[in-house]
Amino acid sequence: MRSLPFFIDDLNGGFMMLEGILRMEGDELTFEFQKKDALFEAYKSDLKEIRIPLSSIDVAEFKKGLFGTKLILHAKRAAVFKDLPGNDLTVRTLKVKRKHRETAASVSSRINLKVSEMKLKELGE
Repeated sequence: MRSLPFFIDDLNGGFMMLEGILRMEGDELTFEFQKKDALFEAYKSDLKEIRIPLSSIDVAEFKKGLFGTKLILHAKRAAVFKDLPGNDLTVRTLKVKRKHRETAASVSSRINLKVSEMKLKELGE
């Protein structure tokens, strides 16, 4: 599967932004990202990588807009996104450029499919 470039641009009152790449590896979501200042892009943090098990994700929403696209990830618990910067407790909204819209739709579908398979497997046990 292709990696999905994303950004979160409303951190620290709009003064900081996060750029990263999302990959689905097995039963995990892997986020590689760095924070930088949104005004002059003079400051960049070190590259960080976090892994989140798909079993912690409730649903992934794909929202297509006129100028951009959003992949909205909903977690089952608040602790899931503790290492991924964002404003909401259990939701992370990843903004995606228009040229990566198809990749975002594919990632959303694959996440939801895997999560559904895991839920069915739990019900069967």
